[in-house]
Amino acid sequence: MFDEFLKNCRMEDEIKPSKKRIGKNIAALRTLVETEENGLTKRKFSSKPLIIAAAIAIVSGVSLLSVSAAIMVTTVSFFMSGEELDGEYFDYVDSGGYRHISFRAVLPIDENNFAIIYDIDAPQGENMRVITDETDPDFMEKLRLYRNTVMGRQEAGTDDFGLVFKDSELCSYRLADESGSFGGTRGGNFMHTVEGKASGYAEEYSYDDLNKTKTFKETFYYYVGKE
Repeated sequence: MFDEFLKNCRMEDEIKPSKKRIGKNIAALRTLVETEENGLTKRKFSSKPLIIAAAIAIVSGVSLLSVSAAIMVTTVSFFMSGEELDGEYFDYVDSGGYRHISFRAVLPIDENNFAIIYDIDAPQGENMRVITDETDPDFMEKLRLYRNTVMGRQEAGTDDFGLVFKDSELCSYRLADESGSFGGTRGGNFMHTVEGKASGYAEEYSYDDLNKTKTFKETFYYYVGKE
């Protein structure tokens, strides 16, 4: 539907984006629609004109003033399994006043050791980073020590291992070895500052056995208030 719609759009040359940007923006719109339909915001787009309005706004690069949420999409580069990979960071506030932040990337299918730190107060381009054994082995080793302590049924916090997160930071992580896998989130104090307003986190995977890859996506949301 989106591809056919774009073929019929007539735009001035000075604002027409590249094919690469169009492709990324189509993916961003599709992700937003999927997110809405999966019930993270408990609402759905109600009509085709609204979807078309969103498509026009995203493709042309203008803000989604006629839609309930303006999407910020940022490409994030990181190293994993000896390769430089690209992921996408999505950030928007829905009409109910909830901010949604997502990260999506295609990863090696057997890569199960990494961490992601989000900083909601950092400027665009610096608001998240992917950590692996290649980029920060000291951080990953501290995470493993924390995991081993918790798996040994001992109470511990990440602070005890030198893993200190700011109030504006959320760390999600995954660790795996021959004994099994372990993951979770730490930090994220900013998600619990408004009494009576829910916050949440979810992750999902889809696997491509032929290409030995998996698509990883995680999303968290919290209340920031209506404008």
